[in-house]
Amino acid sequence: MKKPHVLLNTQVQKNESVTMKYNYGFGDDKNSDEAKKDIERNYISIGQNLQRSYRDFNIDRRQRIIQRNQELAVPLHVDFVRINFWGQFAVNDYFGKWYEQFGLEIIEVTNFGASVLFAVTEHDFCRFDTFLSAVESAIRNAQDHQDRKYPKLIHYIQDFELLTTRDIIKAGNTDDVFILKIADLKVQNQVFDDLKASLVNYLQNQQIEYIINFDVGIVEIYNRAGLDLEEIINNFDVVLQVTSGRSTIIRPDIFNVPNRTYGFEVADAENLPLVGVIDSGIDSDTPLAPLIVQDEELNLTSTSVLEDNVDGGRGHGTAVSALVALGAEAVWREYRGRFTPHCRLLPIKIIDSDSSAISISRVLDLLIRAKDNHPQIKIFTLTINFCQSKKYNEHYSSYAYALDKFAFEHDCLIFISTGNNSDAVLQTNGYDLAYFGNEEANLCSPADSLNNVTVGACADSLRQEGYIGISNGPEYPTMYSRKGHYQYELLKGKAKSNKTLFKPDLIMAGGDYCYGNRGLTDIGEGSMLLLSADHTESFYRLVGTSFATPLAANVAVQIQKHYPSLRSTSIKALMLNNCSDKLVEDLTANKSMLVGHGCVDSSRAIYSDSNTINFIVEDTINNGELKIFPLKFPSYLTTDDLGKKNGVLRVTATICYQFLPIKDSQLGYCPVLVAFGFFRNHEGADILKKEEKVNSRLKSGLKLWSQNCRFKQKPNPFSNTQKLSFVVNVNELIDENNVFKIGVHCLTHPQLRPGEDVFYQKDNMFSIAISIEETLTEKKMTGRLYDEMLAINEVQNILLGDQDLEAEA
Repeated sequence: MKKPHVLLNTQVQKNESVTMKYNYGFGDDKNSDEAKKDIERNYISIGQNLQRSYRDFNIDRRQRIIQRNQELAVPLHVDFVRINFWGQFAVNDYFGKWYEQFGLEIIEVTNFGASVLFAVTEHDFCRFDTFLSAVESAIRNAQDHQDRKYPKLIHYIQDFELLTTRDIIKAGNTDDVFILKIADLKVQNQVFDDLKASLVNYLQNQQIEYIINFDVGIVEIYNRAGLDLEEIINNFDVVLQVTSGRSTIIRPDIFNVPNRTYGFEVADAENLPLVGVIDSGIDSDTPLAPLIVQDEELNLTSTSVLEDNVDGGRGHGTAVSALVALGAEAVWREYRGRFTPHCRLLPIKIIDSDSSAISISRVLDLLIRAKDNHPQIKIFTLTINFCQSKKYNEHYSSYAYALDKFAFEHDCLIFISTGNNSDAVLQTNGYDLAYFGNEEANLCSPADSLNNVTVGACADSLRQEGYIGISNGPEYPTMYSRKGHYQYELLKGKAKSNKTLFKPDLIMAGGDYCYGNRGLTDIGEGSMLLLSADHTESFYRLVGTSFATPLAANVAVQIQKHYPSLRSTSIKALMLNNCSDKLVEDLTANKSMLVGHGCVDSSRAIYSDSNTINFIVEDTINNGELKIFPLKFPSYLTTDDLGKKNGVLRVTATICYQFLPIKDSQLGYCPVLVAFGFFRNHEGADILKKEEKVNSRLKSGLKLWSQNCRFKQKPNPFSNTQKLSFVVNVNELIDENNVFKIGVHCLTHPQLRPGEDVFYQKDNMFSIAISIEETLTEKKMTGRLYDEMLAINEVQNILLGDQDLEAEA
């Protein structure tokens, strides 16, 4: 029997908060053996190692001076110096020291703390000479074995280089839009303001079309005749990277789908959520027309949002919209009959051709305008990615940063596809898991976003006749679905990793390759049936993450429809908490980088039942705080004969929170940790005591915390999504008087630049989805868990109105 999820009232059901401190202490990196090795490295190897860097740096610096156009009268120049360290660089500890000694100001932290980009302005060149002299002394000591004195900070350096024009420009000359990532200085900020003003003046004088968004940290330039991109990069020392704004839609081949009229209709429905479809428009000459909310202000093209012209009129946004509004049911029913919609559709049109340039700033403006014009909107889909896949361990993209910032500031959730790897079908002869080891199989921006939901594709095509395809099963990731770009094995030295930080978040049905007359094909029986904007065609077949993504958004919008007061993070937590990867057995290494949390069980994400209850926690927490929430269990679990004593329940919980990201730090991009754990029936003060004094650990095999911030000088990167799952035994309930404690703590990242942690000191919002289910044999299932958990815990009803859950399909 379907039952609604409930909100745990943590304003009432709580214990006194305490100040957080790990009961096993903080990691002391300064005294570690590795830190000592960093300091005591052999001076001969230090000098020899730096010699090539020193030589190449001076050559590149002289060349950069030669390339400058003195007639432009740029007010001053800056050198960007990238230093790769032997281990993680302690930003907070050494920010001041490196600037005071060498004039080097930290601009960007990448490679999870092992690489740092510094800026040195003309005003600080004298201090920078101290750095170069120190390097030269180390080199000469290695050559003649003398004992010249120099600052020992350089012993931490593995190598260094000047950021050159060649390093900065990562786009082709023919791209339509160039995205310039702009540096941000904390100390020499006035210098950079002058340089940015000089760049703007140059663009205006050259009549170059541009868009500035210094809030995101980008300038977008449109490629026109006379544009000299190299001249800009050679002279205006504010640009860190130039990338392409080129996006693409994967174009299908012809597949024979029997022609028929649309043959379905959409029923009238009230109080439907609104979903923003960021795509190529939605064709109004389809049965979706009653669901479309037309707003021509949300359009970057010259054609109406009610036209979907890509792929010769077949469209893309139309197929996506059908899956968002009607869900998987439409596919397995082959779009026949009458459908009850789950949402209305707001077309946000950003392209009008199969391959088009995307402006991050303009897309962001549309999203803000959509939220202003339609304040109720919470869910969006975005299935158009940049073409270039991300390099291993590459920094978060400007596009991801812009969308993360938007989601945080507007309590929204954007479902983003990983992007399709169209080369997979050309480079494989079947289902080849080893192919995912290629870097070109990595996801495409903005799928690296953390505040939103990244969706990959599994092989299921939702056919009534059953699965067809080349994969090992319908739950397995497809060859075209892209994987997460984190590869922690490549991190050097003691750089920390985080097993809870991965992409995608989940996978959904996207269709599969199958064997055709000429080899593998993406339009055969294993592909997905889709709605066409071309009414002479009506339907077509194709595979893609573009179709998995709206199916995931459909689950989210059904949750929103039932529980409209929930935060977007609660929707995300419910979905991820009800994902499973158990049927994917062959993937042992980096499994989460391929399937995330797995495939979502949509019914469990939307409903509870008599033997399963889903609690949602929505609360806020301050930096340094530990909050405690009791969770009470009914007495029948310990008094009745359940047929077994061990594993009578399973508890699964997922925490999600959004954050305002730190743009220039890959290690501190998520600048605040909110983590949770399950404990014995103890107060907060006892939970924080060392285990030899008070053992508050609930189970020996259960992680104490979902993630931690124990290490201060060389910390982990943080993940804003974490999951725990464990079984409950009868004796554990007896020992704790049928009460477990949920602990939630918050700490800011310890290695941010000075002042960057101020925003996160108070009221950091978080959501936790907690599923508790009986794991008894079918004959022993009691049908009592939901009602009795409801009776003994403080809860709030969040179901909209008087809905009849049983009457729903």
